[in-house]
Amino acid sequence: MLMQQHILKRSHIFEEFNNIFDYSMTVAVAAMGYGKTTSARDFLDEVGAKYTWVSMESDESSPQYIWDSLSRQLSKTAPELGNQFRALGFPVDAPQREKILKIIEDYAYLSHTVLVIDDYHFCHSREFDRLIERIVRSRIDGLHILLLSRTVPELNIEELKLKGYSYMIKNSLFEFHRAEIKAYFKLYGYTLSEDIVGQIYDVSEGWISAVYLIMQRYTEINKVEPGRSLERLIETTVMSRYTDREVHLLKSLCILDSFTPQQAVYVTDDTNTEKMIQKLSYGNSFIRYDDIEGVYRIHNIFNNYLRKLIEDGSSDLELEKLYKRIGQWYVNNDNMISGLKYFLKAKEYDLILEQFEKSHINIVFDRTPKYILEMFSLIPMEVKYQHPIGFLAFVGFYVTNVDKESGARHLAEIEQYYQNEHNISPALKMRIFGEIKLIRAYIDFNDANLMREKLKEAHEILKGSSFIANKDKIITFGSPHSLYLYYREKGQLLWTRDCVEEMFPYYMEMADGCGKGFDYLLHGEYYLEIGNLSEAELYAYKSIYKAKSMEQTSVIICAQLTLARASAAKGKFDEAMEIMDDLREEVEMCNSPILSSAFDLCAGYIGGITEKETSFANWLKLGDMGQSEVLYQGMGFNYIVYGKYLLLKEEYIKLEMLCEEMGQVFASFNNMLGYLHTYILDAVAKYKLYGTDKARYSMLSALEIGKLDDIVLPFAEYAVYIEEILKSMEEDMDKDTYFDKLMIYVSQYRNNLKNMRDQKSTTPMLTNREKEILERVVEGKINREIASDLFIAEVTVRKNVTSIYRKLEVTGRASAVKKAMEMKII
Repeated sequence: MLMQQHILKRSHIFEEFNNIFDYSMTVAVAAMGYGKTTSARDFLDEVGAKYTWVSMESDESSPQYIWDSLSRQLSKTAPELGNQFRALGFPVDAPQREKILKIIEDYAYLSHTVLVIDDYHFCHSREFDRLIERIVRSRIDGLHILLLSRTVPELNIEELKLKGYSYMIKNSLFEFHRAEIKAYFKLYGYTLSEDIVGQIYDVSEGWISAVYLIMQRYTEINKVEPGRSLERLIETTVMSRYTDREVHLLKSLCILDSFTPQQAVYVTDDTNTEKMIQKLSYGNSFIRYDDIEGVYRIHNIFNNYLRKLIEDGSSDLELEKLYKRIGQWYVNNDNMISGLKYFLKAKEYDLILEQFEKSHINIVFDRTPKYILEMFSLIPMEVKYQHPIGFLAFVGFYVTNVDKESGARHLAEIEQYYQNEHNISPALKMRIFGEIKLIRAYIDFNDANLMREKLKEAHEILKGSSFIANKDKIITFGSPHSLYLYYREKGQLLWTRDCVEEMFPYYMEMADGCGKGFDYLLHGEYYLEIGNLSEAELYAYKSIYKAKSMEQTSVIICAQLTLARASAAKGKFDEAMEIMDDLREEVEMCNSPILSSAFDLCAGYIGGITEKETSFANWLKLGDMGQSEVLYQGMGFNYIVYGKYLLLKEEYIKLEMLCEEMGQVFASFNNMLGYLHTYILDAVAKYKLYGTDKARYSMLSALEIGKLDDIVLPFAEYAVYIEEILKSMEEDMDKDTYFDKLMIYVSQYRNNLKNMRDQKSTTPMLTNREKEILERVVEGKINREIASDLFIAEVTVRKNVTSIYRKLEVTGRASAVKKAMEMKII
């Protein structure tokens, strides 16, 4: 039996690790087996630091996979952090990165938290490296990152060191010196002569793991064997103690960097595995059980040795069979990304396509599109054709989420292939052509008439049930306004509403309830645009009620924006912002980058009305449309909200230039509401830059669209900017009932906005409950602890915290505490 390893206290290493608390990031670099992991953990325990430990589990270049692995580990040790990370997914754009930074800031703001990432050398993702750099450069109060790596990470280490962000601990620090070798053997009861110490140093060269193995061998033969390599030391000291069956088990499990007992049993397909691994780990420094995470880990040195045996061919393992079982374990335990990765390693392409046939695959498509595209490109074409439903599910995703033109070409090739394929049943062939017809409806997006006809045909062929469309499909494509997507002809707003409403039931039934409440939403948005606020609210509430029954968050987002705009139109601006607060909570729980961007647009839209700059996400403030996850069908709406931000900031030259670009953007789908906002924004920009005459031309174009469909609310929402322009046009609009009606709306909205400005207080008005919660936030308590203190639900705490942020005009806990103290609110 191997002897349990003792820890030698090394003061000079402790002194170096003390620097952790002076820098945003510390990087400890040493080759495998030099004890950096043990030293770091021992130091953090010794000083009583609050730390969270995660490990890179294997060589990986996919940032999505790395993120999934680390967040799952965090969910066990720091659930309030890990669960939120898992919910958001890897931050692929600026809005998501800002959310991640806010989560970390809230977690670390009142205590020195050390985030340890072990085995960072396994990271081969430049995207993940950039995220780490972004976090480090943010200098989040209370957060200190410790990277443990065998090689210098591919970060801008020298620049980060130069600017005071980072500190480096180098390899030489971890080497055992002669005096330490002597002290280490003393821990095990051996007093060595200087001569023997010298022999050990010459053999080990200060390598701690080698010293440990030499010590194990020394206890057996009472001498030092010169010329022994590490592999030979492991063979004689470790492997010789194991039976053939135990060696086979260890080789099977070394593929995994960590594993639960249940996972080990499943992967090896042996019910005795749990008892065997428990026996092997007892008193063994090379196999350890982590009580906190509930997993076993094989030490890197031993793990690498075992893997080398496999690579050298000295193993009877069926690797691809093992990879397959590992993949099946992950899929069965709700870890689709890891499962697909191991299926790919096993070359189990059929199993990958089978996963694509499952109903929840659309969630995976939406969260990790880049990973899915890369993986799908590696699957042989002949295998894709053997799984028509999985293949078509991917093409459906490609058409709606990536590129409909190239997707249409793929679809044509698939259709031709199956037309000439005679070795499939008539029922399956009919199913294939029905799904193809459904995807063609996606391709005809924005032409409501064509979509209606194709959806009707698909519904008939598929007998009302699709295998590739389901309730997880985002029916709004991330747009916060559904009618905006389809309204493409002047004077046809009502017709568009009715046509889309007619096609909707076909799709909803085929997709098992996808878009539930969408029909009521169409009515609510229609009534909102024409200024019938009571009907707009009625249908929006109906839409939300229906949508909640099928968890249709995309529909809820649109309906809540309708309600918020209606509230603002009534002069209830606080109510509009509270609606956004509640919506934020709902969207953050969805783990959808697309819906997160949709919410950003809602918040920015209402922020433009209520003159709240803090309501705009950073990517919208920058006008960086490439950071939006809204799908291409709704991408134009980004420009409307960015225009509102430029208006708020009075950047009229930028706004005029933006309007030129907006005209081209909305031409893609001929979005009438897009054009309407463009003309209004352009009129304001020209009025501010050149005067009334230049502004009138653009305003006339807006009025032409508005009049044909009796649209009034968008004009009213710009009331403070356009009232003077409209007044200058009154003589030309004599006896125009639409214009007269519009002026009434604009005038009333302007008065409401004036009242809002007059009522603004220099000190935020927090409720008593909000003050109670803020006091506990200052104390460093998390939401769960605050809820327990006040005997209220955690969701109530979250809503109040969000309201506090809005009233203080901040974005996180740290900034809220700072602002509250500055204003002496508490």
